[in-house]
Amino acid sequence: MHVSRSIAGLLSLCALAPFAQAQSPSWKATCESRLPPTAIEVKTAPAPLRFTNHRSIAELTSVQKLPHKESRTLGLTEMRLGTAINYRSPSLTHPNEPLACARPHIVVTLSLDPHVVSVASEFPEGSCAHGHITEHEMRHVKVNQHTLDDTAARMRQGLLSSFGNKVYYGTPAELEERFTRHIRDEWLPWVRAQMDHTLQLHREIDTPQEYARNRTACKGEIARVLDAMR
Repeated sequence: MHVSRSIAGLLSLCALAPFAQAQSPSWKATCESRLPPTAIEVKTAPAPLRFTNHRSIAELTSVQKLPHKESRTLGLTEMRLGTAINYRSPSLTHPNEPLACARPHIVVTLSLDPHVVSVASEFPEGSCAHGHITEHEMRHVKVNQHTLDDTAARMRQGLLSSFGNKVYYGTPAELEERFTRHIRDEWLPWVRAQMDHTLQLHREIDTPQEYARNRTACKGEIARVLDAMR
């Protein structure tokens, strides 16, 4: 995995330089023995799923053009990845130098917010067609949620491997900046890529057979609307 390359080694080399020049081995030993082990938590936060019914078929189709000839977008699931990094690393400060030591204690929260299901305005809420389209879109919602949960678990294991149980040195501000920058610059692009990789899973839902089923659903309710647009 490209982004899980060990940045921890680079961080420790940079941070150990001032320690090696100015600090005694006894302080290093104190850091190694007294600091709690590395702790990484990557969790997903539930975000309310929103439903809208204000955009027309033409508007939804302009947002997402379908690969199937003459197909129109009846419903659309949209999401944006939200991330938060909470730095909680306890540290020890050197008695004589502006230096601290720490092992990473970090909580990363991933969310899909907003996560919005839109049904074309031609199919009002409460109609059979609206329910049929919503049911289809909920399959896309499940793909997004499953991918986010899986990504969080994989990210946690990767971060644990990346940081290891090493002790890092620097000022408290430097330590926080290094840890959070590593996650922000190295891992969050990877998380976004995992969500983008769901495209094939969504295509497996949006099959020609599924679109053909729309024409027979709800006693032709959807088909009549589409035919009137020709």
